[in-house]
Amino acid sequence: MKYDLNKSEINYTAEGEKTLGNEVVLLHQATDLTAGRPWEKIGYVIDRLFTDEFYSTFNSTTKELLLQLWRSAGLTLPNTFELDQYHLLASSQQLHLSCVEGTKLISIDSFPVPIQKIEQRISEICNTELIAKNPFDNQSVFHFRVIRPLSNDNNPLHRDVWLEDYANCINLYIPVAGSNSNSSLSIVPSSHHWPENKVERTKSGAVINGVRFNVPAVTSIKADYEIVRPDPKENEVLVFSPYLIHGGAVNLNENQSRISIELRLWKKS
Repeated sequence: MKYDLNKSEINYTAEGEKTLGNEVVLLHQATDLTAGRPWEKIGYVIDRLFTDEFYSTFNSTTKELLLQLWRSAGLTLPNTFELDQYHLLASSQQLHLSCVEGTKLISIDSFPVPIQKIEQRISEICNTELIAKNPFDNQSVFHFRVIRPLSNDNNPLHRDVWLEDYANCINLYIPVAGSNSNSSLSIVPSSHHWPENKVERTKSGAVINGVRFNVPAVTSIKADYEIVRPDPKENEVLVFSPYLIHGGAVNLNENQSRISIELRLWKKS
């Protein structure tokens, strides 16, 4: 799969059997949490997250939690450590994978602030009452995503809903450190309304450069498209449909790791 991102050509080869879907639009058979919003057509929006005072609390507790998780994985870190310099310490792949293992599938009970604050704010943005609990498996979790500079840490282009447990939700990308126009999440605008026969993908989780991903990878797009990098700033959140093609977010910074929080919410029943 080749595509342009930040005026650079990105290229990956996904191993495994490939498939091209039919004319069905998955979103049109699902709960569309972008429906009726001004950003319904493109499938994403950047909006303010908290008040300045509360964001200060969120920012400091987020850093404390992340440092704690990295220390548990074997890193020695002072409290003054700058998060975007993570790559200088997690220089080996083995150590990085150990750190990553501890920063995914974290119970919502450990979220840096009461999760109700997030639920209330994103409910306002989507104009629908939402909850951070997956009705598919009753899990309430979040992840830190840590992408080292000029690395292959990021997952490939994909739709989350090729995994059935991510149907009917809305996704959040909350920047923590090193997130900017060279590193933030990549999105194909309006692709949540594409039929499946526009997108060739691997049948199952992709294997790229020997690394296995949970999600299938896009291997070809049968349409005109562009890939953009919405760039949420401090105290902003990127809210986007899981039916959008996204990912492939290579960190093109030379000396900053990109760290973000990934969280999903569903319509409250």
